[in-house]
Amino acid sequence: METLWFVLLVVLVGGYVVLDGFDFGMGILLPWLARTEGEKRMLYRAIGPVWDGNEVWLIAGGGLLFFAFPKAYASAASGFYLAIMIFLWVLILRGIAIEIRSQLTHPLWHSFWDGIFFLASLLAALVLGGFLGNLVTGIPIEESGSWFLPLWTYFVPSSRHGIFDALTLLFSLLSAVSLGRHGATFLIVKTEGEFRERIRQLALQLWKAEVALVLLSVVLMLSTRHLFLARCAHRPLGVAFLALAALSLPLVLFFLRRQRELLAFVCSSLFLLAAIGATAVGLYPYLLLSSLDRAKSLTIFNAAASTPTLRMGLLWFGIGALLILGYTFLSYWSFRGKVRSEGEGY
Repeated sequence: METLWFVLLVVLVGGYVVLDGFDFGMGILLPWLARTEGEKRMLYRAIGPVWDGNEVWLIAGGGLLFFAFPKAYASAASGFYLAIMIFLWVLILRGIAIEIRSQLTHPLWHSFWDGIFFLASLLAALVLGGFLGNLVTGIPIEESGSWFLPLWTYFVPSSRHGIFDALTLLFSLLSAVSLGRHGATFLIVKTEGEFRERIRQLALQLWKAEVALVLLSVVLMLSTRHLFLARCAHRPLGVAFLALAALSLPLVLFFLRRQRELLAFVCSSLFLLAAIGATAVGLYPYLLLSSLDRAKSLTIFNAAASTPTLRMGLLWFGIGALLILGYTFLSYWSFRGKVRSEGEGY
C-alpha cells in the first residue's frame, strides 16, 4: 500500500513539473524572446488559460504527501522552510504579475511586471532544482529526527551543507535550463511564422547547454560515488527510466531540427518524466535520505499513515484524480491551436 501511494506521489510531481514547467520556461525566456508588445502578449496568451490549472497538480501532490506520509511532510516543511517560503512567494508573484499586467496599459508598468514574472519564474525553477538536488544528495537529519538547511553554508558537497552547494546548485542550473528549453518547445507549438522560428533557434541553443549540464551532473555524481546513481543503475526500472531519458533528449533535437513541433514537446515531456522516474527509483524506499546516518532516514514505511487510512484514501484520491484529469483535458482542448497578438488581455 505504501509503495502504491509513493507511485501516485511521483505521478503527481511528474505531472506538475511537465505542465507548470513550461510556464516557468516561458517566464525564463520572456526577456530573450519578445521584442515587441505584440510578441509579449502572444507568450502570455500561450500559457494564460492554463497556468493556474497547472498548479492544481502541485496542490494535489502536497495534499497527497500530507495524507499518505505525514511524518515526511512535517519534516520537509520544517527543514525546507526557507526554500518552501521562497517558492510559495515566487508562485504568488508570478500570478500577480500575469493578472495585473493585463489591467495596466502603461509601457513602464508592463516592463516592471514582465521583469517580476521573469525573476519569479527563474527563482521557481532554481528552487525546484535545489529541492531535487537535496533529495538526491541527502539531508542532515539529527538524532532527534529534526533538521534544518540554510540557503547555503559553503559549496563543497558534504554531509552538512546548505540548500545550495556545488551539486545542488548544478541541479538548479540544470532545472532552469531544462525548463527553459521545455517552455520553448511548448511555445513552438503555440506560435507560428518568424517568431516561431526564433523560438526554435533558441530551443536548439538551450538543448546544447542542457546536455552539457546533464553530463556534468552525471560526472560529478560518479566522482563522488553517489548512492542514488548506483541504486538506480542496479534496478531494472531505474535502467529503463535512464534509457528513456537518454533516448528522449536526443529525440528533442531530432524533431526540433525537422520542425516536428508536437513530437519535440512530447519528447521533452518524456525526458522530464524519465528524470523524475529515475530519481524516484534511485531513492525508493526513501522519502528523505539522511546524509549523516541512513538509519535516520524517513522511508515510505516509517513515515506513512496507517494502512486502513491509506486504503480509505484511495477512494477519495480516485475521485480527485478524475476531476484533475478532466479539468486539465478540458482546459487544454478548449484553448488548443495557435495564439495571436490581436485582441484583449495580457
